[in-house]
Amino acid sequence: MNEDLQKIAQAIKEKDNFLILPHVFIDGDDLGSMLSFAQVLKSLGKNYYLYSIDGVSDTFDFLSNKEEIHTTLPAGANFDVAIVLECSSLTRLPEGFDLRATCSEVINIDHHPINDLPADYSWIDPSFCALGEMLYFLYKDLGVELNREAAEALYTSIVSDSAGFRYSSVSPRTHLVAAHLLEILGDISYIHRAIFSSYSANELKLYSMALATLQLHHHGKIVSAYVTAQMLESCHLQEKDLQSLVGQLNVVKGSEIFVLFKAIDTNKIRVSLRSIEAPVNTVAAKHNGGGHKLAAACTLEGISLEEAMEFIIPEAIELLNQ
Repeated sequence: MNEDLQKIAQAIKEKDNFLILPHVFIDGDDLGSMLSFAQVLKSLGKNYYLYSIDGVSDTFDFLSNKEEIHTTLPAGANFDVAIVLECSSLTRLPEGFDLRATCSEVINIDHHPINDLPADYSWIDPSFCALGEMLYFLYKDLGVELNREAAEALYTSIVSDSAGFRYSSVSPRTHLVAAHLLEILGDISYIHRAIFSSYSANELKLYSMALATLQLHHHGKIVSAYVTAQMLESCHLQEKDLQSLVGQLNVVKGSEIFVLFKAIDTNKIRVSLRSIEAPVNTVAAKHNGGGHKLAAACTLEGISLEEAMEFIIPEAIELLNQ
């Protein structure tokens, strides 16, 4: 049994008042993990508060108890423990949020390979394809029997972060966990449909606009596209609605790296990178970003969209030439 997991389980058993929060720009893995944690803590008789400044994307409207996720903290909030999900450093927390002033202890759980968040308890294991897969084993150690709501949230976490079990990080263990969740849930077609094949007319309009920006680099081995604030505004969408866009555009035959540039805030460009084999997290790390070997992100500040492309594309080419 993993020693880090056991220490976290013991800490959870001993404490009563928990804050659960993910990194900024919450994704399906974090969302499902937060909601599953709520069910588990509730079954243990614990108090909890779910906090994400991003709220919940319409993509995940099907999730039970999503209204428990708050976009603000109560005035004077103070908790025994913060359970921080997939947050590699303090810079990935909400701007102005003081973790230690709000929580006496910090539990740090992540399946990304690089995590430097200061914490009292840390469990970092990149062998898992999703945070939800890790939490399944934590809940087992806590002796909790999963209810339907927890199983739905965990399955959503796993299926969204593995792109429907398509990534190389998926293992036999992943499918064994999913099999148990399927035994609890029965029909899961509505989850796959909501995440992978259900889009509003505005989302499709935005995808077509982003598709029009597609560029090929390095003999077609690198593909890039971008989204601007004006494009989002014209489609009546927010940045949180871009979660599936990378997957939708990352389908060009013969490409090895896909880069999506998001010029949403003034003088700040967020970059999402995907790869078939090359470790794109090394590119993200050069700009204080991070992530998985094949899926990473970073933020470039004080530069234009064109300047960001002039930085990132040559670095991606250099990576493929190594």
